Amino acid sequence: MTSAAEQPTYWWQTALTGLVTFVLIVATGLVAALVVVPKVMGGMSLTVLTGSMEPRIKPGDIVVTRGVDVASAANLSIGDVITFLPYPDDPTLVTHRIIGKSVNSSGKSFITQGDANNAPDTWGPVHDFQVRGQLAYVVPKIGWLRHWTGHAGPWLLPAVGAVLIAVGVVGFITAGRCPRRAADEDEESSYGDLPEVPARRGQSNIG
Repeated sequence: MTSAAEQPTYWWQTALTGLVTFVLIVATGLVAALVVVPKVMGGMSLTVLTGSMEPRIKPGDIVVTRGVDVASAANLSIGDVITFLPYPDDPTLVTHRIIGKSVNSSGKSFITQGDANNAPDTWGPVHDFQVRGQLAYVVPKIGWLRHWTGHAGPWLLPAVGAVLIAVGVVGFITAGRCPRRAADEDEESSYGDLPEVPARRGQSNIG
């Protein structure tokens, strides 16, 4: 029979396998939400660094956008949240809400403002060619983790993923072997409990 001392080992292996499986599912979901889906929509995922869009969007959140070009910018409306380049020669992106729009000979332009700000943005109208995306959804607080892993180097996430996969494989293999081992021990114990058969003439009991 399996001894009581071995039971925590089997429980720990099962718990480890479950934990690793859960982490892998969450990691896969995050990769899909932050990398795959934005790529399919032609957009991007960006970490929010300021509180200008609170309370809906907070520092540390990640905003995921669908791509917007000059043609599709014509479909944007007041109330939409867009990501844009405030200054053509500056790569810094800003995500604010449209509070006004106009059309002139140079195309469509938008007046933007952060939800937490008391006045429209000071850089003036945002032209359609400056818009890069429209808000699709927000992933709360994961931005700080991505910000930290970005500083830790591009090797960190693949390394962590490899370790989790290795631990999961080992845990799965080990958990699969444990019941077999216990069954073998039970079988050996059952044979060991059989009564001895008296030896007949010309035979000997071995064991």
